[in-house]
Amino acid sequence: MKRISSRIGVVVATVGLALSVGPSAYAGPHPLTVRTPPLVPDPGGYLYCRVVATSTTPIGIVAAIMSSNGTNVTEFGTGFRASPAVTGDGLYHAEETAGSLNDSARYCKAAVTGARRRDVHVSLTAFDANGNPTSTAR
Repeated sequence: MKRISSRIGVVVATVGLALSVGPSAYAGPHPLTVRTPPLVPDPGGYLYCRVVATSTTPIGIVAAIMSSNGTNVTEFGTGFRASPAVTGDGLYHAEETAGSLNDSARYCKAAVTGARRRDVHVSLTAFDANGNPTSTAR
């Protein structure tokens, strides 16, 4: 009897471990969060963030312009994705931009999935009212 109950215990433990680990493996990797140093836009100017990544797996990027108190003040942006079938280099490529004309805009925050930190590049550029770049943070 003892031998059967120990086998049942092993089976129950194995199934429990599989259930606790299994769903997270299928949910994909946790997002990598990157953040730029803050910039202050000129009066009438704006901030523009650009996030670029490459990877051997599909990439997801969500970029946002944030105020100093952590409020999302993004007002415009674009996205681009390319698969290895298109690029011919065996890599997925992704780019996401975000911008804001809001006076309280200060930094860029991006959540990236499917890419390693070393393959993610983020920059934030401040522009004056005439659209001329005044400073960049990486």
